[in-house]
Amino acid sequence: MKFSPLTLLSNLFDSWRAYMAEFFGTYILVLISLGLVLVSNLYQNLDPLAIALSLGFLYAALIYATVHLSGGYLNPAVCLSLWFVKKLSGIKTIFFIAAQLLASFAAAASAYYIFGKKSLDFGLGISVIAPDKLQIAIILELIFTAFLVFAVFATMIDRSGPVSFGPLVIGLITVPLTLFALPVSGAFLNPAKVLGAGIITKNYAPLTVGLIGPLTASLFAFIYNFIYLRRPGKPHS
Repeated sequence: MKFSPLTLLSNLFDSWRAYMAEFFGTYILVLISLGLVLVSNLYQNLDPLAIALSLGFLYAALIYATVHLSGGYLNPAVCLSLWFVKKLSGIKTIFFIAAQLLASFAAAASAYYIFGKKSLDFGLGISVIAPDKLQIAIILELIFTAFLVFAVFATMIDRSGPVSFGPLVIGLITVPLTLFALPVSGAFLNPAKVLGAGIITKNYAPLTVGLIGPLTASLFAFIYNFIYLRRPGKPHS
């Protein structure tokens, strides 16, 4: 498909409500993600389990709220994984990711407005990653985001799976992944969670981890597609 200006404008006009839903959903997800860390550091020490549960339930709720409006992707890595196996068109992938990344910057700016200059001492809510742990953090983000992509495909893309329970499954799997990865890699699992705050604060180590790990994990879509969606006798999904 050719990405002519006319085609892009036509798609934007036809599907702008879906892109707005992705913006709003991602904005809430990123703002709360940053805010939980800032609240824990600035006001009261939140238990990691409380943060993990909050993010898991929030993610499930936001997918349920937006799935009928836009597909409930809320994650550039998920959009890329769907595009790789032709479950999402190239034009929609561009606009969805653009909406999610704009939401990332809007959420980071909102976090700064809410928590003030002291929030900069804590990277606007993104975790500090030790330089000697950078490689481990990237690998962990890659593996755990691949788990997340697996959950998305197994429940929301593969029509033989429990589609109606997809958002709940994705939210539930987010809880242990976050609890495990939070002290090691920041448990981003989503480039939108780190892009805005990372660039604004020039916090490049988490930015590297939060972009390379999850975006590389989107390639797991090829594995799921080859093993499960294209197996002989499999109904088209």
